[in-house]
Amino acid sequence: MSRIQEIQALIRYGLYYLTEHADEEAMIDGFNIYDVENGILTGKIRRTWPKEKKYGVVGISIDGRIIGVVCRFTRSGKVRVITVYEDKP
Repeated sequence: MSRIQEIQALIRYGLYYLTEHADEEAMIDGFNIYDVENGILTGKIRRTWPKEKKYGVVGISIDGRIIGVVCRFTRSGKVRVITVYEDKP
């Protein structure tokens, strides 16, 4: 199973959470939790940070905008969403 498939599986099972920062950034850009979920479920990993074990996922929000999500795996086997942003070309 690829990393994006692992992340997507955990999202499908609800085994994830947003940091306070991610929640604030999502709201600033007009995204909600469903946008974050859809972005990850439709997304691909665009960037990785091997030392920090972070992944930058870019996908599509519910309303069709391009959403970026930076996340990592936790020791407890969940996905921690670190930040959310609108990915503008």
